[in-house]
Amino acid sequence: MSSSNQTQNPVLKEDALADILKRIEDLAKGRLTYPPRITKYELARIVAARARQLAMGAQPLIDPQKLGTYDPIAIALEEVRRGLIPFVIVRTLPNGKHVRIKLKDLLKLSEEFDVKI
Repeated sequence: MSSSNQTQNPVLKEDALADILKRIEDLAKGRLTYPPRITKYELARIVAARARQLAMGAQPLIDPQKLGTYDPIAIALEEVRRGLIPFVIVRTLPNGKHVRIKLKDLLKLSEEFDVKI
């Protein structure tokens, strides 16, 4: 490994840590009222709902031939991964309020938050 890579990695890690700390601070101060990631339960619910739509005859948003399968669950997972499903997630906060988040926005936030360190 070259010395330039070794000196560059700590800077990248510091930037990633600074970004994560900023997001945690935003959560703590109430500027961001929900965790910026999709939970496994939300993902399961979305994939199940979309797979059911596909099984009932809805048009896929991707080409199943290019995916190599006609399995509704596999198609639904790929549609979620690509951010094509126009679903809105409703989260209930501890104070009883509800927050509506577009799936596409939540996936984008999740990618930004899940920086590899």
